[in-house]
Amino acid sequence: MFEALLVVIVIVHLDLEYRIWIARREDVFVKYRDAKMAPMEAAKRAYLAKAVWLLALILLQYFGVEFRSAVVFSFALYAVLLQLLLPFKIYNALNLVLALACLVEWWMKRGG
Repeated sequence: MFEALLVVIVIVHLDLEYRIWIARREDVFVKYRDAKMAPMEAAKRAYLAKAVWLLALILLQYFGVEFRSAVVFSFALYAVLLQLLLPFKIYNALNLVLALACLVEWWMKRGG
């Protein structure tokens, strides 16, 4: 499951870069929002969630948490933030499902 998470992270990031730099789309965070939320508000909230994810990953690594665990825990935090900061969208829910699956796998590998 961890490998799937890494593949998804890379694909999503490459897709974002494509939409920004090649397709030159303005509303690059449309997958996070509904029709009631303004594009800039969605962008701010999605950016906040991603910034917290990165900061958590860096701090966990700094304090000696192994990389795999740090990625799983920080991604779980990100997935929860998506649920709290943005409207319900299937994309946001799938992030939470993936995070929960990774947490279950992590727990089982630790002897659950």
